[in-house]
Amino acid sequence: MNFWVCFSFCFGALILIGFLPGSVAQLSQSESTILLQLQEYLEYPDALRSWSKWADFCYLPSSSTVTVVCSNGHVTELTVIGNKTSPSHSSNPLASGKFAVSEQTLSQKFSIDSLFTALTKLSSLRKLILVSLGIWGPLPSKITRLQSLELLNISSNFIYGAIPPKFSSLKSLKSIVLADNLINGSVPDLSGIKGLQELDLSNNQIGQDFPSLAPSLVSIILRNNSLRSQIPRQIKKFNQLQRFDASSNRLVGPLPPFVLSLPALWYLNLADNRLAGELPRRTTCGLRLWFVDISRNLFVGSLPSCIGSGSNKYRKVLSVWNCLAGSKFQHPASFCQRQALAVIPPTKKTEGAQQDSGIRIGLIFGVIGGTVLLVGTVGLLLWMILKKRRSEDEQSYKSFGGKMPAGPSPIVDPSKSSLFSHL
Repeated sequence: MNFWVCFSFCFGALILIGFLPGSVAQLSQSESTILLQLQEYLEYPDALRSWSKWADFCYLPSSSTVTVVCSNGHVTELTVIGNKTSPSHSSNPLASGKFAVSEQTLSQKFSIDSLFTALTKLSSLRKLILVSLGIWGPLPSKITRLQSLELLNISSNFIYGAIPPKFSSLKSLKSIVLADNLINGSVPDLSGIKGLQELDLSNNQIGQDFPSLAPSLVSIILRNNSLRSQIPRQIKKFNQLQRFDASSNRLVGPLPPFVLSLPALWYLNLADNRLAGELPRRTTCGLRLWFVDISRNLFVGSLPSCIGSGSNKYRKVLSVWNCLAGSKFQHPASFCQRQALAVIPPTKKTEGAQQDSGIRIGLIFGVIGGTVLLVGTVGLLLWMILKKRRSEDEQSYKSFGGKMPAGPSPIVDPSKSSLFSHL
């Protein structure tokens, strides 16, 4: 009897396991090994203390610092959040011009290349979050092997250097969060990532041009970087944009009227830039616009009626330390005029302008070359004339037996001389 009870129970358990969803299927041995390698590469952070070679990673309980999600025996989501202090809350490790390892970073033996080599072997990974772990070094180009990646968050680390140019090949990305690192250089063209909804590159050293982005974005956070361009016209097409924060940069030029009228926008922060000129007076603000901060710029004139005092009691507008008439806490108009003259918006040469420039340079070199050729030709002619005249004088000298004829020397009229007659 006990045999049949045990058989029935085991058989039922096997059937139940067979019907379990793939999301709780046992992780393959190869990917379990990769996770243990990641634990080693990250130098055994507190969040991963429970990991061991006997752990069944797909069944480990999730927490606020560690999550592993599996599907069909593969890791699809990995979250590890440490307790290292980020660059914005610690001393600048690049202050001396060269990266310096500290107590807030992983050790000198850490290799970001080895870390991402292991990560790229998780071929089904869709969500990767590695935050506040002290990761340092330039972001490797091999990250582009994670073609299934939809969410990437490696914020609050010490990643420096430029974002790899091939980063735009990650076409499945919906969210990119690289905030609070030491990333510099220009952002590669991301306009080809058509499903991208969130971009957060705040608290880095990115510059100088405003990145080229897809109109699918819902949130753009570029706060505290080194952008020195104008707000591009492409933003006009961002009908899904809800949050736009480019504060604490060096943006120049006017505020385009279409920015305030974006239909989905509710949060706009352009404070602490070098935006200048008169604000668009007759623009219509979007109905969802709730917060606007244009403080500490170089704006003159008056606030547009849709963000002026009394326009909407539910709309929060900050505009201090500009040169706006009728507003409190403003600089005198002369201050903004003087500062605006010192800021020249950078311009990009179009292809036609580059061609015109090339033509002008070619003409300049052509003129110089022609002048040099003309001077050389004239010099050669003078030399030949002088040589011919010297030869004639020698023949005349010989005809007198080596003696000059008696009598005064003739006065030569320059206008009748053969030397000048050739000129």
